[in-house]
Amino acid sequence: MKCLIIFFVLFPFTLTAQDIVLKGKVVDSQTLKPLPKANIFLKSDPGIGAASNADGSFIVKGIFKEDDHIVVSYVGYNSTTLPVKELISEQVVIKLQSKIIPSQTVLVEASLGREGFTPLTFDKIRRQDIEQNYTVQDIPVYLSTLPSTTFYSESGHGIGYNYLSIRGFDQRRISVSINGIPQNDPEDHNVYWHNFSDLLASTELIQVQRGAGSGVAGYPAIGGSINIITSVFSNRPMFDLSASYGSYHTRKYSASFSSGLIDNRYSVYAKLSQILSSGYRHKSWVKFNAYHLAAVRYDDRLTTQINLFGGPVADGLAYTGLPKFAIKDREMRRANYSYWEADENGYTFTAERRAEEIENFSQPHYELLNEFRINDNVTLNSALFLVIGNGFFDYDGSWADTNYFRLTLDNGFNVTQNPENVLIRAQVENTQFGWIPRVSYKHTNGELIAGAEIRKHSSIHWGSLIYGENLPQGITKDYRYYYYEGGKDILNAFIHESYRLTDRINLLGEVQFAYHRYKLHNEKYIGTDFTISDFFVNPRFGVNYKLTPQQNIYVTLARVSREPRLKNYYDAAESSGGAEPQFEAVTDQTGNVISYNFNSPLVKPETMNNIELGTSFFHKDFNASLNIYYMLFNDEIIRSGQVDRFGQPVTGNVEKTIHRGVELSFIVKPFQGFELFANATYSNNIIDKGSTFVRYRDAVTNERKVGKIDLSGNRISGFPDFLSNFGLTYSDYGVYLRLTGRYVGAFRSDNYDNKLTEYLNLFPRFVRYTDNKNDAYFTADFFGSYSMNLFGAQSDSKIFVQVNNIFDNLYSAQAIGPEFFPAAERNFLAGIQVGL
Repeated sequence: MKCLIIFFVLFPFTLTAQDIVLKGKVVDSQTLKPLPKANIFLKSDPGIGAASNADGSFIVKGIFKEDDHIVVSYVGYNSTTLPVKELISEQVVIKLQSKIIPSQTVLVEASLGREGFTPLTFDKIRRQDIEQNYTVQDIPVYLSTLPSTTFYSESGHGIGYNYLSIRGFDQRRISVSINGIPQNDPEDHNVYWHNFSDLLASTELIQVQRGAGSGVAGYPAIGGSINIITSVFSNRPMFDLSASYGSYHTRKYSASFSSGLIDNRYSVYAKLSQILSSGYRHKSWVKFNAYHLAAVRYDDRLTTQINLFGGPVADGLAYTGLPKFAIKDREMRRANYSYWEADENGYTFTAERRAEEIENFSQPHYELLNEFRINDNVTLNSALFLVIGNGFFDYDGSWADTNYFRLTLDNGFNVTQNPENVLIRAQVENTQFGWIPRVSYKHTNGELIAGAEIRKHSSIHWGSLIYGENLPQGITKDYRYYYYEGGKDILNAFIHESYRLTDRINLLGEVQFAYHRYKLHNEKYIGTDFTISDFFVNPRFGVNYKLTPQQNIYVTLARVSREPRLKNYYDAAESSGGAEPQFEAVTDQTGNVISYNFNSPLVKPETMNNIELGTSFFHKDFNASLNIYYMLFNDEIIRSGQVDRFGQPVTGNVEKTIHRGVELSFIVKPFQGFELFANATYSNNIIDKGSTFVRYRDAVTNERKVGKIDLSGNRISGFPDFLSNFGLTYSDYGVYLRLTGRYVGAFRSDNYDNKLTEYLNLFPRFVRYTDNKNDAYFTADFFGSYSMNLFGAQSDSKIFVQVNNIFDNLYSAQAIGPEFFPAAERNFLAGIQVGL
């Protein structure tokens, strides 16, 4: 927030027009440095005005009436209009909202809710907060203190593969966007945060909305939506260097540069960084390189911004969890195995993670963002984007035989023995591009926004053998034992109206139309070729009532439908292992499958009906909010309790489920510099009576079969009943201290609830573990820093120290079936940032 301090010296005047002289000075509110070339003019006659001098001072002479208005504007700031009659008798300090988010105002105003005004359940994190306490952690870790939010890390220490949940819904069902551009993988729906590591260092604003995602924010969402705005432009030149070091040889080096305002029109930002770590779990190292280049041009009505960010990443794989009893053992909990088996007396490891099991990937993002202000009431936003991903991961394949690798006579191989010590390379190549236009019309009682998303995605997937013993002669790394191409066409459109019915009542109405079409084709060996199209209408309606200037109450109704991921329809990468298209089978007279009806998939889209009722109270020293939600699902896609070959949950439909909960949060500022915050969620997440989970392969015989397991009344896996966060911060005199704590209640690793023994007896080979409860855990973290200004630099310097898991608790943050994922023990990080 910038401030414009204007000292008006007015000669007394009557209600008639008179010659007036206005004198003042324009300065930056944070540095109090003068801002030259600011514009001050009469609204009714822009020819009457002046620009501020090099020292920020100005003089405006003209004939003014009592009902005239003065306009004050400056490049990079929102202009303000001031009635002359309010400026007659006293000096006025006017706070202007800086244009820290160029070319994104329609998105911000529509999807980023306003406290006490917008009937949505949301939280904001601003640049000031990020600058104070961000160090090296990934985005899921950073967001985990928000209400109803948790995370877990495959490597254990929050760097690498991290997964976020909101209200227990995993990130596949949360819409994530950067500058309004969707980031969920179109085929897999997952979010791979490490592909834009250190993005928080370039982030201006984050909003996290819980519940049904808004159509303005993009892709249909079940658990919530996250929008990240990156625009770290400055009106003055800045250059920062930083370095940090911590436990597990974690290091971060970064340099950032901001040009300041060039020729009163341009600004450039650049950042380079590298994050390195050996990882908490064995062989879970990371090497993340990140870059972010951005440039903006301000014209009178047009703002143009170019973003380029990404960076090549490499890491050691650690996607397999551990048996529960290993979580409390300080040595065993750091183990990293490709595969293990458990029995009644313990567990036997059959494949230790090989050093060669690694990942290399790069996914640059290209963005062209425009905002064209047609007039004072109509604004057009446009976002053109291109995302190109290319990389591989190598993993152990010593468990596979010649049939799995298709090393058979049918394919020209005469093999007499199974290969050994095979290392598989899985290659993925993605390209997606699109256009997201939005138009805003501000009318007398509100604002109407309409927009669309046009996106095209294509991919290539293949697997090869890059090493192995006993491989047949003539086989090379160019051999593909599976190959297929995927694609997805996305066309979304929405209309969003925010209408002020009275001074106290605000209405929100929205409808989103979503057309999504999957395609899988050119599959080697089998030749599978199918397309699946879905069309959804997702409406939303909300009412906000302002009880007092400080308190409001709201209710929101929404319905959201979204399609399964491509792997739910067909796991083509596992076709050699027996995976089949999950569609209605066409059989011959003997019952053999001869084809599939690709118009009749077995898995269904999920649909949620969401009701939110909440109230908020805002005061300069105390904020509080209470929200009650009820979410009724048809055909919810939930975890079965099994994992695939890469540790990802196996999912399927369940007929009816219910999620309901209460969320409470507050912020108190008891003394100067101190702030206390806390939030808590209590929820109940169950499979409705009479509902069954649909599985599409028989887990015992591995035969293709549509089966059902009665799960009536069971709690849904992965959803803790109780969550709570608290924190105390102190900020003054350059000192910043922050102590936070997190409590996560117990939850189940599968959907068998406390009836695991019954299912164990029913499916003795299907359920091969005896404990499906992830125990409740508590952890606390500390962060402290001291900021100072060196050599009169434009930006501050600081030193910091961070301590995670202060009490050294041994716990698992996630559990899927028999696999539990340990969180790191007490660990440290310290660093320095130098502003030049």
